[in-house]
Amino acid sequence: MFNEDEAREKLATLARILAMQGMLGLFGHLSIYNPEKKRLFITPGMGSDKAQLQAADMVPCGLDGKPQGRGRPPVEWPIHTALHGARADALAVAHLHPPHATLFTIAQREFRPVTLQGTLFSAGVPLYPEAQLITTQERGRSLLEVIGVKRAALLRAHGTVVVGKNLAEVLYASLVLEDDAKKTLQAAALGTVETLSLDQSQAFDAEIDLERRAQRAWDYFAAVEARWDHQPGTGRVELFP
Repeated sequence: MFNEDEAREKLATLARILAMQGMLGLFGHLSIYNPEKKRLFITPGMGSDKAQLQAADMVPCGLDGKPQGRGRPPVEWPIHTALHGARADALAVAHLHPPHATLFTIAQREFRPVTLQGTLFSAGVPLYPEAQLITTQERGRSLLEVIGVKRAALLRAHGTVVVGKNLAEVLYASLVLEDDAKKTLQAAALGTVETLSLDQSQAFDAEIDLERRAQRAWDYFAAVEARWDHQPGTGRVELFP
């Protein structure tokens, strides 16, 4: 049974973790979906201090984007409702503007994994080609067509969308995507960047337990966030130092 109180708490925790990591600030939003009631909880939008969010700040909405309680959803709520409504595995969604991964929405360069951890995205990270905010249900459906069954998408000149079966999976995947993007850019300074082939990626994928890795990452970052002073620009730790 879906526990909405627990979901609110975890969603607020994820917001604070990603704020600590410098991946969620003035802009960006997260959501978790209750398929039993066809209701989602979403973080408040532009202007909210994500580093200070608590469970009570999470905004309940229907799949039509209409609030079902206090607060207002962010203007790009169709990102979340489109994915939650169509994909059974998209119970958690993050829309972020991570500094390194976002560069792949600007440069004419396809994202391909360069580390073993990055093979999480061996199926590719497609690009939503329109330079626009996803503020309508029609645009949400267009995003759904682009991402298909994949784990993430890039939004042109904008940011990223990551989906997962739960919030721990979204946290881990978001951190891996940003880390792999950063390592790609760093390696380019040394020479030609060698990406991992699909065969190499699938071989490693078969060896790992995503659920276990995601939960360990959640436990670690939640513990670090609990000790954080919640001041901007402080507290960030590397996933793979």
